[in-house]
Amino acid sequence: MFTKRGKVAIITRTKNRNILLKRALESVVNQTFSDWIMVIVNDGGDSGEIDKLVESYQEKFTEKITVIHNQTSIGMEAASNKGIQNSSSEYVVIHDDDDSWHKDFLKTTIGYMDQCPYDNVKGVITHSIKVVEKIDNDKVIELRKAPFNSSLDSITLYRMCASNLFPPISFLYKRSVFDEIGMYNSDLPVLGDWDFNLRFMGKFDIHVIKDSLAFYHHRLVSKSSDYSNSVIGGIDKHKMYDTILRNKYLRDDISKNKIGIGLLVNISKSVEEINRRFFLFDRVINYAKYKLKKFPFIK
Repeated sequence: MFTKRGKVAIITRTKNRNILLKRALESVVNQTFSDWIMVIVNDGGDSGEIDKLVESYQEKFTEKITVIHNQTSIGMEAASNKGIQNSSSEYVVIHDDDDSWHKDFLKTTIGYMDQCPYDNVKGVITHSIKVVEKIDNDKVIELRKAPFNSSLDSITLYRMCASNLFPPISFLYKRSVFDEIGMYNSDLPVLGDWDFNLRFMGKFDIHVIKDSLAFYHHRLVSKSSDYSNSVIGGIDKHKMYDTILRNKYLRDDISKNKIGIGLLVNISKSVEEINRRFFLFDRVINYAKYKLKKFPFIK
């Protein structure tokens, strides 16, 4: 396959979700930054429908959009790797078929990275907006939206060890990192982005742009639906692989007789849970105090 080149390679994984894929295409082609290429990896879905959709963009963007068809599904992370391997660029970003961008996302993130004076900063994120929606009669209906991670002003390895701090749609990074940390773990059906981010943070830094330029979409559909968000649709699988990954990292530390990321991912998770419980307890106490004010004889 001929490998096209752009300043940034946009990798989109999809399977039988053309309603959402069309929105993703619009998100990309309407960017104010134009030196991009897009690789759409159809992971076992209907090839005819995707080809028909992409054809409508080919006249204007024929040299920019490539479609790869997998006859059978190889999984999210393997699909990401296939798209990355069939592209050439300075930067990479994963744009899932169900998410979207503000028109200035690429202009802002690439502009920041091009001017960043710190050699160890290999990636940047923007803040995100969480959009809750539903599919009704082949139309996407927005129900509500709210800031997703607006309090995030820096990214530390310790905080990343507790939980993933941002969605892939908000993260642009240098392709050169693959030479040192490898690609996405194709053995993981979920949480491949968190695993990649942990390895990334183990070597490099990620800066934060405090503008909400990425839209992280969630749908209210059944777990088995093609149109479910991977976090909502695969919630049980996420919990299972969260445990699998934390155990794996800790066993790796033990086998090498060292203190490393395995200890961090487990301690930070426990501390996060303690903090959550203290927060809930504090809310209960404050609510009780509020209620007791209605009884003047209680002091």
